Amino acid sequence: MTTATRSSYYSSGEHPHPEYELERLRAQALVFWPKELRHLQQLGLRPDMDVLDAGCGPGFITEALLGSLPQGTVTGLELDAGLLAQARGRLAPEEGGRLNLLQGSITEAPLPDAGFDLALARLVLQHIAEPARALTELGRLLRPGGRLVVADADDALWGSIHPGIPGLADVMELRRRHQAQRGGNRYVGRAVPAMMRAAGFTDITVEAVAVTSDELGMDALAGQLDVRARTALMVKEGVISEEQVERTQEEVRQFLADPASSFMLLMFLYSGVKQGGERR
Repeated sequence: MTTATRSSYYSSGEHPHPEYELERLRAQALVFWPKELRHLQQLGLRPDMDVLDAGCGPGFITEALLGSLPQGTVTGLELDAGLLAQARGRLAPEEGGRLNLLQGSITEAPLPDAGFDLALARLVLQHIAEPARALTELGRLLRPGGRLVVADADDALWGSIHPGIPGLADVMELRRRHQAQRGGNRYVGRAVPAMMRAAGFTDITVEAVAVTSDELGMDALAGQLDVRARTALMVKEGVISEEQVERTQEEVRQFLADPASSFMLLMFLYSGVKQGGERR
């Protein structure tokens, strides 16, 4: 989730309530993964591939990939030592076999050329100041004919809430500005295909992955509406007032208590193939 260049994601010790953020990331991985995996398999993911989880964070998706590649290998790359420690703490029994976890940047990866069949950069590009450079570096790490998959968001098409939560739009806009000030871009999704082409990838595709409360139940998605957890650093830095957060959190509580409420989240999978040969 981080790179050697400036990142908008929380560095270790920065978030006032890291346990809430880790739980949000875990829940997010669980709700999206079954559909993500089906899309990855349609894009050519096979059980014997060597896969890079670029910007693996605390390793929730790394763990899911490892379980989906019984004859393959997974390398998790993460710059932030604290997040990498979280991954190692949970996945220690697997490391050294089919799993390799290492500290490093996706813009300057400490890995040799052409070592992977597939690279996944999941919710990473929105947090870095040089996403185009990251795509070029990921291309270096792929074998000829290998596939890059970028899973990320575009906040103009982030999902839907019904009925609306009046204060949430203002909070989300403040989050977008805050992330931009830290070097990120919550609208990065729309730029990914062009950046992939510029980095030399071909056969570019875009797929939308939607998860909904109507399908999974509201409890599965409720954590993504935890305004207090998502704005804790903003409060700490004076970007938003505690009063606005509490007011919006109460609106969320009322939304969650309404049995007629519906919530959908969208993520996009952008993929491209490295030129130079057929995939093995």
